[in-house]
Amino acid sequence: MPGEQFGGYVVLRFYVLVPLIIAPISVAFAQSRNLISEIVVRGNSRVTTEAIKASMRTKLGSVFLQANLDKDRQSLLDQGFFETVEIRPTVLAGDNYKITVSVVEFPVIKEIRIVGNKAVPTADILKLVTNKPGEVFNLNLAKPITSAIADLYTKRSFFARVDDYGPMKDSPGTLNISIVEVTVGDIKIQGLTKTKPSVMRRLIRTRSGDPFNIEKWSNDYRRAYNTQWFEDLKPSADDQRELGKVDLKFDVKEGRTGLFNIGVQLDPRSNLAGILSMSETNYKGTGQGLRADFIQSTQGTGPSITLDYTNPFYDAANTAFRASLYSRILFRFQNPFQGSTLNSKNLYNERRTGSTFGFTRPVGDYLSYGVSARAENVITNNVGTTSANQYVQQDGDVGVISLSGTRNRRDVDIDPSRGDYLQIQLEPGYSNINKIGGAVGANPGILGQHAFGRAEIDYRKYYTPDKARGVDLDAPRHVFALRVRAGATTGQVPFFEQFFAGGSDTVRGYPQDRFWGRELLITNLEYRHPVQKGFSLIFFVDYGGAWGGYGTVNSLTQSDRFRLNLGYGPGLSFKTLLGPIRLDLGFNARGGSQTHFLIGNTF
Repeated sequence: MPGEQFGGYVVLRFYVLVPLIIAPISVAFAQSRNLISEIVVRGNSRVTTEAIKASMRTKLGSVFLQANLDKDRQSLLDQGFFETVEIRPTVLAGDNYKITVSVVEFPVIKEIRIVGNKAVPTADILKLVTNKPGEVFNLNLAKPITSAIADLYTKRSFFARVDDYGPMKDSPGTLNISIVEVTVGDIKIQGLTKTKPSVMRRLIRTRSGDPFNIEKWSNDYRRAYNTQWFEDLKPSADDQRELGKVDLKFDVKEGRTGLFNIGVQLDPRSNLAGILSMSETNYKGTGQGLRADFIQSTQGTGPSITLDYTNPFYDAANTAFRASLYSRILFRFQNPFQGSTLNSKNLYNERRTGSTFGFTRPVGDYLSYGVSARAENVITNNVGTTSANQYVQQDGDVGVISLSGTRNRRDVDIDPSRGDYLQIQLEPGYSNINKIGGAVGANPGILGQHAFGRAEIDYRKYYTPDKARGVDLDAPRHVFALRVRAGATTGQVPFFEQFFAGGSDTVRGYPQDRFWGRELLITNLEYRHPVQKGFSLIFFVDYGGAWGGYGTVNSLTQSDRFRLNLGYGPGLSFKTLLGPIRLDLGFNARGGSQTHFLIGNTF
């Protein structure tokens, strides 16, 4: 029995241990038969073999899985450097595998060729191409580069797509970028009854065959709108005719451009004056403007006569020409609704007889520069007193040349809600004063011939929280408007050539031209709240003045140093056939008030 038991024990142990020993041997034997024993990479020249192997799931010594090879192929293609990738397994002795990776690299870029671009310079497009000469073409960069090119066109208000991006078949070393720009097809203007088509072509500077620029087309629309010749003006674009082409159209309804006015008005001394006015802003459809004004006061100051002529298309470069002949009365220190808030000896006026003419030439859609000349004979008068010491008298001749540069980026000139306006003006002048009088005017140093100069800057900014007007430029908007004006003079400046502040267009709440001087600073802030189309409530704050000039005139105290004055109040604005009309009630820091009337916006 023990012997059998011993034998049984041995037999039992043998049958238990044999499977435990054989199992790991079988697994090891099976694994050694399906292993990757060799990986060969072919066809690469720029991308290293090590880099290719490192990006693969399949490694030396790993178990062969076809699913991993499929993923490796896609992974290599996704790198963007290879035109084709082929991975083939080969069975070796012992059931192991050799993996052969065959790649065809994209060519090395030797040059970049860009075709089809007119609106955007080649140099600007090249800055976006991150695939540089000397590098292998990378397909992965194609989408971000082509998107960046399309975005560049959009930022510059053009439209384009990249039709082809890649190596050329006949010249693999050339990276070809083919761009298809949207261009202008036909331009049609429908509804003209008076305005000549040639004049509309001056206003609409977009041309058939040009790359379509939405900003330029919008500027064409605003330019036509700002003439105020049209009762209705609707632009449209149609891109259905042909791929890459857009047809443009204006539907217009012409309005009345001539105006005849006869009646009475208050002069600045609250006296009645007869008025006769005739104007035409689009004479015979040519865009030329004519205007004649005749005003006769009942107080014996004589008539004011003005003749104006404008031609916005003087030459092929769209230079505007303006000329004026006049003999008119200019009133100082007064208010047309309340008379002077000062005593009668301050009622001072100037008769200016002369002419002006000037040219303004546009540079693109926003910039312009101009030159003009003014020659006048000035005779002063005081209607409140006969005493020669009671008013400013400096009679004589003056001539001024004006040089200006302007940037106008407002959405609408007559009623802006967005954008800004900047004008810088230099005015060298010459005076020949032959008669002086009055406590201030009797300055012997001003007699005779003298040179002087003026410099002025005018900046205006408009903001609305509402959306852009788009094609509805008449749409009312809530508008915050800011203006800053500053000026300085040099040389012997006559009294009437100084800067003046106070009144409807400068500092409200004070009489017209209440402050004068050699230096000027004015700030105006307005909030314009639309009540309905064509009618708005206004709230304004003005802060400014002029200083450093001639001294006090009678009861008009004047500062010889920097001093600004505060005015504020409400107002109304409404549109009429005469244009926008403003009525403002201004209060000042001294407890006074003035009512101001103005045809046109303050700024």
